[in-house]
Parts: sequence; structure tokens; C-alpha cells
Amino acid sequence: MCVNLTVTGMPFFLLLGLLLFISCFAFIINFVDTMTNILKIRIFMIAVSSVCSAILFCWNGQQLINVTGNIFYTLSGSPWYYWNLKNIKTFLIFMTNFTKNESIICTGICLNYNLFVSLVRISVSYALVLYNLGKSSLV
Repeated sequence: MCVNLTVTGMPFFLLLGLLLFISCFAFIINFVDTMTNILKIRIFMIAVSSVCSAILFCWNGQQLINVTGNIFYTLSGSPWYYWNLKNIKTFLIFMTNFTKNESIICTGICLNYNLFVSLVRISVSYALVLYNLGKSSLV
């Protein structure tokens, strides 16, 4: 149920979060000289809350991947050869289902640590491109 709920909202949060992250970086880079201290604090708090939300989403997705992998390794060490035939068949079906780690994937985007690193890299690069465009248009 949690995975289905996350997969439903993930594209919207990902798109809006990325756009918000890029716009915050571009705004900070372009207007850092003219901002008041209160505005700097507000923007800093927005950036911190956005980063914390992205870290939390990616951390939860990575934990899901890690837990399903740990269940597989724990089950593979169990003494199944002492069990009866019905339990062995159930165990083998269970192990077959756990050979692939469960993860939250929507449109080819997996919610894990790599997603957070790529979001930060894309946001900073786009913000610097916008800064350079604004800087070159002033000349």
C-alpha cells in the first residue's frame, strides 16, 4: 500500500521539487547581493526543508531496497534441508520472489541515494547555466 501511494505521488513531487530546487539556486545566485537578511533566512529555510524532504524520500526508498536484500540473505542461510516437502516448496517460492530487490520505481526512476545525487547535480548545473545566461545578457 505504501509503495502504491508513493508511486502515485512520486512524479509530481519529483518534477515540482526539481523545478523548485533549480529556481531556488538560480534566485540565490542572481540576487544574493540585493537580498535582505530576513529574505536570506527565508530562502535558506526553504532550501533546507526541500533538501531534507528529498533526502528523506531517497533514504526511505534506499531502506526498502536494503531490507528486501537483507531478508533474502537471512533466508538463504536457514537450514531448509531439515524441513518437510511442503515447507521447502513454500520456502523456494518465497526465495524466488526475493531474488529481485523490491524498490520504488516510477517511469524508470528509482527512489534511492543515486536519485538524490543526480537531483543535486542537475539542479546546480541548471542554476549555473541560468546564472551565466543572466550574466552574459547584462554585458
